[in-house]
Amino acid sequence: MVTDAIKQAIGVFYPVADPDEALTSVVLEWIDIKISRMEERIRSFERKYGMDYGEFDKKIRAFGAVFEEEDDWMDWGDTIDLVQQLKKNRGEVLSQLLIES
Repeated sequence: MVTDAIKQAIGVFYPVADPDEALTSVVLEWIDIKISRMEERIRSFERKYGMDYGEFDKKIRAFGAVFEEEDDWMDWGDTIDLVQQLKKNRGEVLSQLLIES
């Protein structure tokens, strides 16, 4: 539930007449920030191992891994999945805005 206090706090940064429009802006900004942070995490794995996830996945499946590599492998894959889900969610929010316009 979005309370009046939340609407007022959002209105400080998103001064628009429609509180739903402001909330949508907040959600889109949050999604963008999360995607950016996760993509940086993916790049850090790529730098650490000198390859992309697909190559790393093949290496792990073919040759196995030490604990740290396996832990990174799972975290890396989960991060990629989360980025894809957030991008899908962002698209759905934008699509809904187009439908309502």
